[in-house]
Amino acid sequence: MILILVQYPQHMDSFWTCFSMDHEKTKTSSCTFLSVLVHFNVIISNLKDEAVQLRTALDIILQWCFNHNFSVRLYALLALKRVWSLAEVRAEEGAEGFGGLSTVIKACLNQAEAMQSTGNANKNWIRIQEHFFFGAFHPIRDYSVETIFYTFPSLSELADDEWIPPWKFEKLSCFSESPSFPLRNPAPDLNQLQPGDWIQQDKGEQSKEDRWTEVQKKITPWRLGINEQEPELQLVPQQRAARLGKLHGALLVVASLIDKPTNLGGLCRTCEIFGASALVLDSLRHVGDKSFQSLSVSSELWLPLLEVKPMELTDFLQVKKSEGYCIVGVEQTANSQSLQDYKFPEKTLLLLGNEREGIPCQFAANV
Repeated sequence: MILILVQYPQHMDSFWTCFSMDHEKTKTSSCTFLSVLVHFNVIISNLKDEAVQLRTALDIILQWCFNHNFSVRLYALLALKRVWSLAEVRAEEGAEGFGGLSTVIKACLNQAEAMQSTGNANKNWIRIQEHFFFGAFHPIRDYSVETIFYTFPSLSELADDEWIPPWKFEKLSCFSESPSFPLRNPAPDLNQLQPGDWIQQDKGEQSKEDRWTEVQKKITPWRLGINEQEPELQLVPQQRAARLGKLHGALLVVASLIDKPTNLGGLCRTCEIFGASALVLDSLRHVGDKSFQSLSVSSELWLPLLEVKPMELTDFLQVKKSEGYCIVGVEQTANSQSLQDYKFPEKTLLLLGNEREGIPCQFAANV
């Protein structure tokens, strides 16, 4: 959106109308538009009536500074701080249209800095200002294939199988680099950054500002071994279990093909009782389902849970096989062995079939 306004400044009026839409149902759009104004210094250089556009930006941002949503207020305050830095000199020089705003904006920013100086509000105020998109990132200088397909996903903490490094584009015969859209970043600034912990929330109202201290953390991809998972997936459940003297074995139960929350809830409880190392689901959203919780009886708090979608299951099984797991499918076939007679290896991955269709052929080949 920033690049569009830079190249086509005649669309500024259309951009301003975006702020008049109803954003009560989702705060993402409001925060996105305010994020554009944080980079207003890049846009304004191509505008004819800079003073008018600056005044419009300030008028709009001030309204959002008093929004009842905490995250929107933070984005608005950051935008106000950046845009006012462009208009402050004009106001001090007595430019028309800025004199009346100067006192109000300075008071607003001073009060905001004072309010953000302690507690959780201060942590989030610092986090959002240090985020790469509002700090080191420059919309024009860093516009490249590498930024869009590799740098942004990595700094946003997406699963690394979604990162596309530049060398993969170089191997494509149909790819041709353009001077206006280079392959690699000309400056190394972004590549030297570490992922930030500010993630915009869009889940409706937050009743308390201190809920922002629980910043969402990414779930480490299943490609890592069980022992390499983040503490939230490994250490916390095991520490809880250790307090009650419970031990986890090396049995990994994969239920990605099961889709009924009631069955998954009961299975989660069973895995926790028998000390499975982890339970793999097709989606961790099942944990929030009431029918799941009614049968799991809080066992999900003691058992590590992983997410592997059915489309990723073949790769997952191959990776686990390379890690030394014996893949055992719970399915009745001509060559099946009785569970009562079968001796499970120490590292066993137990693959469960769908309630109706069992284990599809493409997965049975890995068993």
